[in-house]
Amino acid sequence: MSVTMPTSKVFLLGALSLFLVIPRLHTASAEALNGDTQKSERNYRKTKTGEGALTQKMLEACIKLKTEIDEEFEKISAAKEEFDRFTNEIKEFAGELKKSKEQLDKKAEKSIDEHNSQVDLYNQKVEKLKKMENAYNEKSGLYKEKAARLEKECSGQSYYEDDYDAAVKKTGKTL
Repeated sequence: MSVTMPTSKVFLLGALSLFLVIPRLHTASAEALNGDTQKSERNYRKTKTGEGALTQKMLEACIKLKTEIDEEFEKISAAKEEFDRFTNEIKEFAGELKKSKEQLDKKAEKSIDEHNSQVDLYNQKVEKLKKMENAYNEKSGLYKEKAARLEKECSGQSYYEDDYDAAVKKTGKTL
């Protein structure tokens, strides 16, 4: 939505397409943000039609949050690749253990001891994989929280072009 003003324009931030966020429409009106009190918890820039446009500080915060989300996404992607690689390694190791068990000489104690030590190693790798999964889930949870906050506070919000340009100039980044 674009409304021409004498010195500047009001723009509407587009829906953000993030990895784990489902875009939805969100209005910047105070009533929509806090319908029970009819007052906004945030101080928006006034427009001709009343409160509703993001301020330069709000835009800077949105840009900062988006930057943090992008950085976390990179970390999550790297963790996912490592997790997948290690999962495949464990699957291959499990296949090798199964073969060695079938070929195990049950009368030779040395053979049984070697197999048991391999099973112990496999169990250690599975424990490490569980820790990796927990760490990944924790990172993903934080990412999802920030992405939801970005969606709620920034996506679909009106703003003035001059405020956005100033925020981009100050941060050196864009939305």
